[in-house]
Amino acid sequence: MPPTPPPVPSTSPPSLPRAAAPLPDEDPRHYLEHGARLLRECLPAATLERLARWRGAPTPWLELTGLPRPESEVPTPRTGFCDESLLTVPNLVHFGLLHLLGLEPVAYRWENHGRLVRNVAPSPGAARSQTSWGYATGLDWHTDDSVLDHRADGAAGESIPHFLSFYGMRNTERVPTWLLPVDEVLVGLPAATADALRQPDFDVTAPESYAPTHADTAGRPPLRTGVPLLWTLPGGAVGLRYGPGRVTGRTPAARAALARFEARIAACEGEPVMVEAGGFQIFDNRRVMHRRLPFEPAAADRARWLRRCYARSTAAA
Repeated sequence: MPPTPPPVPSTSPPSLPRAAAPLPDEDPRHYLEHGARLLRECLPAATLERLARWRGAPTPWLELTGLPRPESEVPTPRTGFCDESLLTVPNLVHFGLLHLLGLEPVAYRWENHGRLVRNVAPSPGAARSQTSWGYATGLDWHTDDSVLDHRADGAAGESIPHFLSFYGMRNTERVPTWLLPVDEVLVGLPAATADALRQPDFDVTAPESYAPTHADTAGRPPLRTGVPLLWTLPGGAVGLRYGPGRVTGRTPAARAALARFEARIAACEGEPVMVEAGGFQIFDNRRVMHRRLPFEPAAADRARWLRRCYARSTAAA
């Protein structure tokens, strides 16, 4: 497992000035550039140096703590969405960090109403769903948006997101996100199995969070056929697409390899990472699987709430 750098400690989070601005989906460039400028002014030099090092040589994941928070408490959204005008500071911090890391936010028209930021918060109507709004059942090891294009030259809005990033609003239940590096999984797999997973012999269906669109899929969520589960990223690392119950093998060899892969990840524990208020986490969605165990939410307005934004490298990655 790659070493995990310790979070950056902070006894008192720095503050950001209020800034009248459009909403993130209306003008993401404002939040990227303005947020980065403000963070350069208020973050410790050691934190800025750490961000610069990661930008030059990204590790599978990165954690930060002690970041600026909203001046006033904002209730956890109960139905997935909230008033974004109350979240100027979190959005400036989140997008500013992405900019400092050399990343661009990405949204998908099938999910989250096409918005850039998703509220990862328990919703009573989705308690048992296999989505970021669920909580009564766990989310098993997976990568996000595995149904999309894995190729390096794919269009941003049609391709697997390179990174998942999270800003912490609150996490009084102390529910971690569990991370599992793909390299750790591969160490325990026979080479022949890995080779079989590299063949374009698998079909992938969309996750439960996807809604149908009528643009190009006849009103159905996307389906991808004849693709590999493993491939080599431009930097030389191994990339993975996988979602439990969403992948099928097209040949006996593919089905056997998939079964061995699933047995292997079932035996892996992974590493818990806690994102709390004023915390930030980012990990490579192609190099790291993640999961979340079932939990009991706190009182509705105080329940666990993370802000998630997909991101894509602005350079070949």
